[in-house]
Amino acid sequence: MILRVSIVGASGFVGGELLRLLLNHPNVSVQQATSETYNGKAVKFVHPHLRGITDLKFTSMHDLKECDVLFLALPHGKAMQNIEHYLALAPNIIDLSADFRLQSQDSYREWYGVDHPHPDLLKKFVYGIPELHREKMKGSNLLSSAGCNATATILALYPIFKEALAIAERTVIDVKVGTSEGGRAFSEDSQHPISAGSLRSYKPVGHR
Repeated sequence: MILRVSIVGASGFVGGELLRLLLNHPNVSVQQATSETYNGKAVKFVHPHLRGITDLKFTSMHDLKECDVLFLALPHGKAMQNIEHYLALAPNIIDLSADFRLQSQDSYREWYGVDHPHPDLLKKFVYGIPELHREKMKGSNLLSSAGCNATATILALYPIFKEALAIAERTVIDVKVGTSEGGRAFSEDSQHPISAGSLRSYKPVGHR
C-alpha cells in the first residue's frame, strides 16, 4: 500500500528533513509540498540536498488536494488557525508545531499566553513520543510531534520521576543546541555576530 502524503509548510528546516525521509520511503508518495514564499519554485531550489531525488515543485496551501496523511510543518500558532480545513483534506494529521502538544485550554493559555481556538481538539491529539505513547499513537489519526528539547528532557527524566527519585521544583535542565533551534526564519538570535559580547542564547529561561 502506497500512502499519499502532503506537507504544509515544506520550505523550513523541519519540512526539508521531512521531505528527505518521505521521498526515500518505499511506501510513501509525496503528493504536494506547500510554501507560500516559494510557490511554483522547485523544492530543490530551497533544499539543495534533495537535488537528484525529486523534481517536485512547491504549491500554495490553497491548492491542496485530498491525501491519506497530511503533515503540518508550520510555524507555531499557524496550524490551529486552519485545522478544520486540513481535517477535511486528510483522515490522518501529523502536526509538527506546538499547536496541539498540550491537552487543556488552561495549560495552553498559561504557556503560550493565548486562548486556543479549538480546545476540543487538544485532547484528541496524541503526544508523539513513541517510547511513552506507542500504543496510543497506533490507534490515533491525530498526532502532535514532540519538541526537540522536550523529547530529550522527557526521555532522560522519565525513569527518574517514575521511581520518584527527583523533585520537579529542584530539577534544572540545561540543553545545548545550535542556532537551527530557532528555525529557518531570520532573527537576531539566529545570527553569528563578530563580537563575542553580542552572542545570545535561545530562551535561556522560561522555555516551555
